[in-house]
Amino acid sequence: MTHVIACIDGSRSSEFVCDYAAWASRRLTAPLSLLHVTRAPRMEGPSDLSGNIGIGSREHLLEERVALEEQQARLAREQGKAILADAMTRVQSQGVPEAERLLRHGSITETLGELQERARLVVLGKQGRDGDMVERHVGSHLESIIRQMHRPILVSPLAYREPERFLVAYDGSDTADKVLDRVAQSPLLKGLPAHLLFVGADTQANQDRLEQARQVLVTKGFEVRAEIRAGDVADAICAYRREHDTHLMAMGAFGHSRLRQFFVGSTTTKMIMQSPMPLLIMR
Repeated sequence: MTHVIACIDGSRSSEFVCDYAAWASRRLTAPLSLLHVTRAPRMEGPSDLSGNIGIGSREHLLEERVALEEQQARLAREQGKAILADAMTRVQSQGVPEAERLLRHGSITETLGELQERARLVVLGKQGRDGDMVERHVGSHLESIIRQMHRPILVSPLAYREPERFLVAYDGSDTADKVLDRVAQSPLLKGLPAHLLFVGADTQANQDRLEQARQVLVTKGFEVRAEIRAGDVADAICAYRREHDTHLMAMGAFGHSRLRQFFVGSTTTKMIMQSPMPLLIMR
């Protein structure tokens, strides 16, 4: 569990994934791996209709199809190498002199599952190749990757801004407490001003929970601003971000609270797309 893995697909998200991955690599003093996964031509091409033609022509058609798929696979590999070369140039410009280049074939979700044990942090773009031409579209693999991975995931927006302060969405749950512990222990956000937001009723019990959470960060040297707000969770967090100009938000992916709604169904898309800042998602 050592590497920062940046998922590069050649979309417009890729350059910002490189920027945030380079930032994380520097903060964690962790080696950086650039990952590009090519997909099988059969996943993108037309269906095999060879069974609908005469016996005499079928063998010739299949031979041509195999040759075409081999050519497509070769071109995909060459394109992947070019994409990784561009990514290397990008991270070098961001202060990372060297990075591992991984060119794999298959499914990005399965590939990340195989690499999970060596990953310290995975950096993904909110908009992948499938979403480049679709307004406000979240990459098609993002939710399944969030559900599968047991490593922190940093979801990059379509712009880069080096984080100078961060926000933790807190709800008093066990999941939120674990997120706080990981934030407090990790060098990723060390030294940055922290904002702790509890969305719920302003009761004494919630004030006590928030103060206990604040002390977790304070004892590790963080400067912390803590606040309780009522209302819709997504709306409250987005309003707070605008008011305080926070640059990154950390939260748990799953729990048994209102925050869990962020990662179930369409609310996942809403939250990720509403936020112009990167999201650090922890299981």
